[in-house]
Formats: sequence, C-alpha cells, structure tokens
Amino acid sequence: MAKPAAQKKTIVEPDLTPYAGRWVAIVRGAITGVGASEQDARLASKYQRPKEEPSVVFVPEELSKRE
Repeated sequence: MAKPAAQKKTIVEPDLTPYAGRWVAIVRGAITGVGASEQDARLASKYQRPKEEPSVVFVPEELSKRE
C-alpha cells in the first residue's frame, strides 16, 4: 500500500502596509484588531475573538515607504 504524499503547510502573512505606524493584533493569520497602542489592538481583537489570545505587533512607518 502506498503512503500518502506529505502535505506542506503554507503560511500566508497578511499585508500590513495599510497599518503602518499602528499596533496590529493577529489570530491564526488574520488581523483581528488595530489600535494606536498595544492595549487598544489587543482589546479590539478580544472583542472580535474573546476566547483566543492574539499576537500583537507594531507595524513600523518604514514598511509603507519601501513600496
């Protein structure tokens, strides 16, 4: 019996360019909250998905200037 082919998982990162200079909360690859502070982004995310813990990152201004 043949073994099934290995499945590759691809990680798709959201485009953060529109959020330059802001804090962004991400849950399972989706942007779930945005704010002027880390706490604002986390609270916005918790409002959308209260049972999940987001990863919160700052999007630097330079990100929008590269393109």
